[in-house]
Amino acid sequence: MAAPPPRDASRPKPAELRRDVAGLRRAALGSGSGSGAALSGRCPPHQRLGRPPRAASRPCERLRFGACLGSALPYAATSTLLAPDSASQEEAHGKLLLWSGLRNAPRCWDVIQPLLCAVYMPKCEDGQVELPSQTLCQATRAPCTIVERERGWPDFLKCTTDRFPEGCPNEVQNIKFNSSGQCEAPLVRTDNPKSWYEDVEGCGIQCQNPLFTEKEHREMHVYIAAFSSVTIFCTFFTLATFVADWRNSNRYPAVILFYVNACFFVGSIGWLAQFMDGARDEIVCRADGTMRLGEPTSNETLSCVIIFVIVYYSLMSGVIWFVMLTYAWHTSFKALGTTYQPLLGKTSYFHLITWSIPFVLTVAILAVAQVDGDSVSGICFVGYKNYRYRAGFVLAPIGLVLIVGGYFLIRGVMTLFSIKSNHPGLLSEKAASKINETMLRLGKELPWDWSRNGDLLSLQGWQQQGTKLW
Repeated sequence: MAAPPPRDASRPKPAELRRDVAGLRRAALGSGSGSGAALSGRCPPHQRLGRPPRAASRPCERLRFGACLGSALPYAATSTLLAPDSASQEEAHGKLLLWSGLRNAPRCWDVIQPLLCAVYMPKCEDGQVELPSQTLCQATRAPCTIVERERGWPDFLKCTTDRFPEGCPNEVQNIKFNSSGQCEAPLVRTDNPKSWYEDVEGCGIQCQNPLFTEKEHREMHVYIAAFSSVTIFCTFFTLATFVADWRNSNRYPAVILFYVNACFFVGSIGWLAQFMDGARDEIVCRADGTMRLGEPTSNETLSCVIIFVIVYYSLMSGVIWFVMLTYAWHTSFKALGTTYQPLLGKTSYFHLITWSIPFVLTVAILAVAQVDGDSVSGICFVGYKNYRYRAGFVLAPIGLVLIVGGYFLIRGVMTLFSIKSNHPGLLSEKAASKINETMLRLGKELPWDWSRNGDLLSLQGWQQQGTKLW
């Protein structure tokens, strides 16, 4: 298909949108990485930590904020002993506000709230501070990998046994936190791990491509509908003419044009399937409203995979038939004026090569689960997410087809001109007229097929480059 319409310079560029998504991660990180005072003692039956000598100026203080991250605290006194980046309750409250950016990573937010409150606003009684448990700390490591990757955990939140001893239940663990996490656009909430955006557990990319506006989606869909309709009409007309005179048309190399058009006819059906009622969302979206990425998966419908097989298999078969066509014309021209039939016994190999290679490529793509949905094109195809697979399974085969097909095309035309110019007496008037007719037909069909494959290669290359930049 042709490239999407030009982008409006006044709107955010794809790179900027990507930075916005990355900002969801950076905004989730609190500041401060200093280490606190050396904490002494083990976890006695009271599960509390006595004040070390340097903390003598930090006795228990009456709570100035009765709630932590929106949840009421069941005690009246606290201390900043466990949070060395905060000298007062006001500073501790400010740090909690910074950490609250993690609410945009829902699964992390669910487990880190008790830890933050146990460190920044711990229970303090009789000059002793309750220590958070090792279990409470370790519970945040896997869901909150975003913290480790973006900035790293501050020293006082690393799960060392002196600060987070084993088997020390904390009163904060009994608090029911009512501040649920949320996903910020273009992310949406999902419980499917396969849909999660990198390092943001609980959120996945929305189904509609955020790099394109609603208007651009509509414009592209109109173009696809128009172009696919024209293609399916033209190919159907060509197929009908072959079928109407099949006895005379079923001869090589002319019949190869029938198979080329049949492939593009079937492929056009795959492109037009999205325009059935509700079909586009069924094809490119998962049930949770996120993009289909890495298909096939066991818990989703097969609509995405079916459309991919129809479009990709038909595309690869069609371009390989183009090579067979140029080769058949080339060998037929070399045998002009003789009784030799160069294609006799070879046509079965044409079918074997043309149908088996796309089959192997299709199975390989499904085996590595690299089929992705795209709301702009409305289909599922290989390499929308991982452009390297697009290069290996689309660009490389089409590029090879253009080179080999172009070679046979040029050699065939040169052979025709050579026979007509250098051996005029070799051909009868009827044969010469047939050569002229063939050259005219070739002049219309083969350059069109070659340029169509070239346009396809250019489009796929443009999409890959755009994906890499975005």
